[in-house]
Amino acid sequence: MSTMRYAACAAIAACLLGGAGTVAAADFQVASVSALYTKDAKADPVLGTGTDNEHLSTYQFEYFGGFKYGDVYVDAEVFHGKNVGGAGAGSFAGNSSFQQLMVFNPRLSLGKLSGRDLSFGPISDISLIARYERASYADFRSYNHGVSFNFKVPGFAYFESGILRRNTNFYHGKWLWRSVLMSSALPVGSQKFHFNLLSLVNGTGANGTEVFLRPELLWELDDKGAWQLGLRAEMHRYKVNGQNYSRHSPSLMLKWTM
Repeated sequence: MSTMRYAACAAIAACLLGGAGTVAAADFQVASVSALYTKDAKADPVLGTGTDNEHLSTYQFEYFGGFKYGDVYVDAEVFHGKNVGGAGAGSFAGNSSFQQLMVFNPRLSLGKLSGRDLSFGPISDISLIARYERASYADFRSYNHGVSFNFKVPGFAYFESGILRRNTNFYHGKWLWRSVLMSSALPVGSQKFHFNLLSLVNGTGANGTEVFLRPELLWELDDKGAWQLGLRAEMHRYKVNGQNYSRHSPSLMLKWTM
C-alpha cells in the first residue's frame, strides 16, 4: 500500500470516527499528530524500521475515542529514511524510502453493554478487544482478539492491559499481552510532564517471545498541553535463527494534540 493510500485511509478513519462520535454521543475524542527523528534505527528484521544509515523519521497519527458501548484506537505511522527495511537494514532486500503501519483497535465494554458496574479491586471495567495490524513491510497482517482490563492506578489517567489470541500471515494460534499506560500530568516546579508506555509481548514460534516496549517522556510546551516535546524510546527483543536480537532506539518527539 502506498504512502498516499495510508494517509488517505487514516484521514477517512478519522472522519468516520468523528462522525460516529456525533451520532453515538462520544464520551471523549482525542486525535494527535507526532513527528519523530532518530539516528539509531538499527536493522530490525521483524519490524523493518531499520535504515542503511540508521537515520529514520517517523510521522504518526493517532485517534482515541470512547463511545456508548466501548472505545476505539486508530494508529497510522509512516517511516521515512534511506532504504527503510531493505537489504542493508537486515531483511527482505526491498528498496524503499518509506514503510507504513496501520493499527485498528476497537473494544466493547462489558460494563457498558450490561449496564452494570463491573469494577472490583483495582479493576474498573472489562472489555472484549480486537487488534488488527497491517504493515507494508513483508506485507504483514495480524488479527488479535481477547479480553482487556481497565485499572484504577494512582497517578495514571489511563491504565489498560489485556491478553489476546494472535494470528498473523506468518504464524497462528499464538498470544499477545498488550498494555497501554498514560500518566496524569506530572508537575515539576512550574512545568508539566507526561509519561506514556505501549508494551507488546507476544509469542511467535520461531522467534521466541517478542518484547516491544515504547516509553515516552513529554514536556508540555503550552498552558493547555496541546504541544508536547520529549523523547520516545523503542526497545525490541526476540530471536533470529536462534540468536538473541536486541534494539534500543531513542527518538526526539514533537506531538500536537488537536
